[in-house]
Amino acid sequence: MQIRKNLVIGCILSILILPLSGAMDRAAAENLLLNGDFETGDLTGWLVYGQTALSDVTVQSGDNGPSAPGMYNAFMNNQAEALGLTLKQVTPAGFAGPGAVTYAYDLKLDQADAGGVLFVEIFAEQDGGGVIGGSGLMGPYWAWEWTTYSGSFVAPANTAFLTIQIMANTGANTGSNCVVHVDNVILDQGTVDADEMNWGGIKALYR
Repeated sequence: MQIRKNLVIGCILSILILPLSGAMDRAAAENLLLNGDFETGDLTGWLVYGQTALSDVTVQSGDNGPSAPGMYNAFMNNQAEALGLTLKQVTPAGFAGPGAVTYAYDLKLDQADAGGVLFVEIFAEQDGGGVIGGSGLMGPYWAWEWTTYSGSFVAPANTAFLTIQIMANTGANTGSNCVVHVDNVILDQGTVDADEMNWGGIKALYR
């Protein structure tokens, strides 16, 4: 009987370990965003607002933020006066909910002259739209070399989805600009650190 019990537990553990084996050697961050690292080589998953002949967002190769490996970054080039060039993504409905939200992103400024400023906002929103919480306005950022920013906030009850927008804004001044690289954008909710995925935790399930 003891042999049979040990065999059953061993089979269960072996099944559990297979999906965990890759997760145990990395932080188990589950990004709610699509193409947050821009490694598709394009802006798949993202929306751009404020495009003009003097303002646009493209994906560049040959440079990458420091928090994850890769080859690409989003390049926001706003040379238009008094304009908010915005890179935005909304998670699908039901992909987020109440509770802790952690975020991270890599930024690098090339230019921010004559009133140019860089901000990031993350919103918690309810079904049908309507902001009910979030990070607030974060910035202005003065990252003249690649810098990783991270933090967290608590999404309130009724949260159904999250929105993030990165804004390269210019002032109403001649020569105002805001030129920035963006990479490795993460919104994560409710994941477990790799350190917590250990044998003790697995064994505790069967006590």
